[in-house]
Amino acid sequence: MISNAALKWIPDKFERFARYGQFQGPGELITNEDYKARVEIAKKKIADEGLDALIVFGDCYRMSNIRWLVNYRTIDGVYPQPMLLYIVPDRDPVFFLPMSEIPSAHTSSAMSVLGGDIREIRKDWAPFLKERAAKDKPKKVGICGYTYMDLEFWFPINEAFGDSVTRSMIIEQLKSKKNEAEIASMKRAAKVCDAGIEMLMDLLRDSEGITELEATSLVYAAMFANGAHAIAYDIMIQSGENTEVLFKRPTERPIKRGDLVMMDYGIRVNDYASDNARTICYGDVGKEARHLMEACSMGYEDCLQKIKAGMTGIEADLIIREAFRKYDVEQYLVEVSEGRTGAHATGMDPEEDIPEIGPACDNVLEEGQTFAYELSLIVPGIGGVRTEDQVVVRKNGLEPFHTFNRFLYVD
Repeated sequence: MISNAALKWIPDKFERFARYGQFQGPGELITNEDYKARVEIAKKKIADEGLDALIVFGDCYRMSNIRWLVNYRTIDGVYPQPMLLYIVPDRDPVFFLPMSEIPSAHTSSAMSVLGGDIREIRKDWAPFLKERAAKDKPKKVGICGYTYMDLEFWFPINEAFGDSVTRSMIIEQLKSKKNEAEIASMKRAAKVCDAGIEMLMDLLRDSEGITELEATSLVYAAMFANGAHAIAYDIMIQSGENTEVLFKRPTERPIKRGDLVMMDYGIRVNDYASDNARTICYGDVGKEARHLMEACSMGYEDCLQKIKAGMTGIEADLIIREAFRKYDVEQYLVEVSEGRTGAHATGMDPEEDIPEIGPACDNVLEEGQTFAYELSLIVPGIGGVRTEDQVVVRKNGLEPFHTFNRFLYVD
């Protein structure tokens, strides 16, 4: 239940967000001819890498490999809605979808300029592979999206091609560099997120005791009122002791003055996701907690112009650690997974594959690549903080899409 104090000002608040909503944006159009050109680039790369065919997997949650090629995303839902694309250098691609999605794909995807061959994924996949194995006799077949491919589709691949199958990152690498139309959508998604952090700060000012769950609902509503198209991921609002966990779903815990309040929030525009995080000092949080938030944001900003195109993820990680050492907080820097400091690729999916930053990430940062520049610090007994924005890699540094103040205090 939402507090009475919040209920009193909700109508005016949403009217304001709707008035300046980001419902349209220039420079975001990607045409069918653009998608056709992408497929041709992929075909050339397939041939250059000595592959006879490439299988690309995606679903409604990890859709970016497929959508980058044919501009289609399946519908979110409980029943699995996977997608597969079969590409060879000298023929049109073949697109596999559940029957319920096929009519939509014929009218909504770029397949109309790519031959239009769309088939049912569960009925036609295994027979198609057996036919291709018999007729083409491929010696090397790559798979993109292998880290999350459903086993039901892997078994027919293995039966048809056996030892010819190899892992590939062709599409992951190609899609990592965004064009200006993609960047325009990502910038608008980031701008829409201003409404989310503004809503949270207003709630803290006017409605002490609102729960993390109540605040989460209103943050989502504010971003949709401001022009969001779809959810990007489950946003997290964590307060007090709940910030000592890197990721935690919102709870019924009331948010009180004296808490660190961390929000990790994102939204989609044109199916491009934003991914941001801010930490708020709510009332008198104590000297150590305040220093933690400020050190995280200062270290974050120190590195914006130091991390640039041409560096490896390992070199970028060393720059981050040096900055955090200056503020005496390096020992609290959290690695979100083994070998990755926190930064992760992003675009259509909130988390993509290339590039990454960390002590084991040897990928080279390239101009035009986009990632969520994410840094988290946790001190048991004090709390946890996070600063995060999406950035695009430029020659002379990182350009953030979300520029909302990173030093936040609510009395």
